[in-house]
Amino acid sequence: MKIRRRENLVCRWSADGLQVGLPGQHRWAKVSPQLFAVLDKAAEWTDADTLAAEFDEELAPQVRKALATMTDLGVLVTEDTETPAMWRHWGDVTERFHVDARDANYLVDSPERAEVAGAIVAEGGSPPIFKDYPGAPLVMLPRKPLPLHTAVDEVFTRRRTHRLFQDAPVSLDQLGTLLFYSFAPQRFISGGPFGPQQARVSASAGGRHEVEAYLVAYDVEGVPPGLYHYSPRLHALELLHTDASRARVAELSYHQEPSYSGAFTVFTTAVADRLAWKYRHPRAYRLWMYDAGHYGQTFDLTCTALGLGPFQTVAFPDTEVEKFLGVDSDQEFVAYLLAAGVPEENGALPVDFAHPEPTVITGSA
Repeated sequence: MKIRRRENLVCRWSADGLQVGLPGQHRWAKVSPQLFAVLDKAAEWTDADTLAAEFDEELAPQVRKALATMTDLGVLVTEDTETPAMWRHWGDVTERFHVDARDANYLVDSPERAEVAGAIVAEGGSPPIFKDYPGAPLVMLPRKPLPLHTAVDEVFTRRRTHRLFQDAPVSLDQLGTLLFYSFAPQRFISGGPFGPQQARVSASAGGRHEVEAYLVAYDVEGVPPGLYHYSPRLHALELLHTDASRARVAELSYHQEPSYSGAFTVFTTAVADRLAWKYRHPRAYRLWMYDAGHYGQTFDLTCTALGLGPFQTVAFPDTEVEKFLGVDSDQEFVAYLLAAGVPEENGALPVDFAHPEPTVITGSA
């Protein structure tokens, strides 16, 4: 039977030395210098006897035993070992993360829950629940949102991803209403030992609401063009800089025209520590992705209720967007691009999309 080292293995250094992640398992195995030498020689297809013969004769039985163990653990593979397509496409680092993020114990119904929560709170360092830019010029938004009287079923059936927009402004009331329902707290509730929690329209893991919104205004009544941070605490736009144009956002969105052809663009980010302070296991890395989706859907439905056309994409160069926003990518990273404007009729359809001709049915019943 031919064997070889798995094509890619995820390794790490620990206090105990070099370790290799066992494929498909939460476990890591220590790699001794001798075992490393075996793995190093198993880079190409070979058999156990040939590989064992490359070591001193007295070590051969140990080498064969190690080869059998590593094959059972998946560190070595045989010719009939099949790698699932997703890991061939997404890579071994993603597989390692996927495995480590599975089956986390959330202590939902456990006597340990209060003890763990108490230890986190006693440690201190709770991140602020709001982010502000003190001293930044403000554009105050209307405190009273517009009434949303459109029936829910109509909003659901009208919701589309729009790609074509009219050359028309969005009112300050429309923008203020959209930001209020999409990103602002509607009320506050007790979070127990973790302090006050915001209750927003969108669901958020543990009520942490790590999402921040940065708005690029192009054609909004009462808002000069520029890049702003939306402050949910003030319900206001904080001006960050005026060097923000459709052309700049085009560069940051791979020139996807609906990303910048509406009245404004919103980049959402995740403030990592706001979430990680409470949830301290690898699975929690998924949570900001879920929350980005929750916020995106609230944004889309609110746009639809206001008569605006929403667009969303995750196709952007993260590092360049984070530089544009001026955020520290070790602490806060871009999650989603949302955009909106006054939609063209049939603006939800791609420009090259055509409805098929209706089928004509002839004859009598």
